[in-house]
Amino acid sequence: MLPILHLNGYKISNPTVLARIEHDELEQFLRGCGWTPYFVEGDDPAAMHELMAITLDDAIEEIQRIQGNARGKNDTTRQRWPMIVLRSPKGWTGPKVVDGLQVEGTFRAHQVPLLVDADHPDHVKQLESWMKSYKPEELFDENGRLLAELAELAPKGDRRMGANPHANGGLLLRDLRMPDFHDHALKVPSPGAVQGQDTLVLGSFLRDVAKLNADQRNFRLFGPDETVSNLLQAIF
Repeated sequence: MLPILHLNGYKISNPTVLARIEHDELEQFLRGCGWTPYFVEGDDPAAMHELMAITLDDAIEEIQRIQGNARGKNDTTRQRWPMIVLRSPKGWTGPKVVDGLQVEGTFRAHQVPLLVDADHPDHVKQLESWMKSYKPEELFDENGRLLAELAELAPKGDRRMGANPHANGGLLLRDLRMPDFHDHALKVPSPGAVQGQDTLVLGSFLRDVAKLNADQRNFRLFGPDETVSNLLQAIF
């Protein structure tokens, strides 16, 4: 996993918090959260495309280095995982100015940067110019189909995002081996004869689930600070 934080400055009508932080402070903050940030910043599409490609390669190489040390050298020390901070203008490559108001790089680009309706006929030409700026004639044939040489670039088989086993958990699922819940039932010989707590019983049940599936690595209990306070300590 390689997280990407996209900072384009604004939300609906205000600047975003992280986008207002100066570069050094933002880097220190992210490092304090355990990441190694790689910055991709600018507003020229061609230069940013090349910079993003180079940065992705660098970040992936760092991930492979960390994984190689952990798997091949049994390095269990805490590592800083790489992440990318992508800083680009809000509404990048869209209309820069609409009706005399700045759009690109402002909050006005957040939702509908260009309203096209009966009350704004002049916007049609601007919309056409905007769409043509992406050079569709270089991407599609005369029938509107994606060019074959471009379609060939798309991943195939398990490399597709929806089919990749790392993203499609359904391909990795294995049935849990479950203990007999009767073994964990609280015996109540008569009404009011015993006292019990549901999460204490659940804790011992989950403990046995973990034991039965230890070799499959398909069961995990996640409770960073409340496992004991929720009376599930039997899992330990």
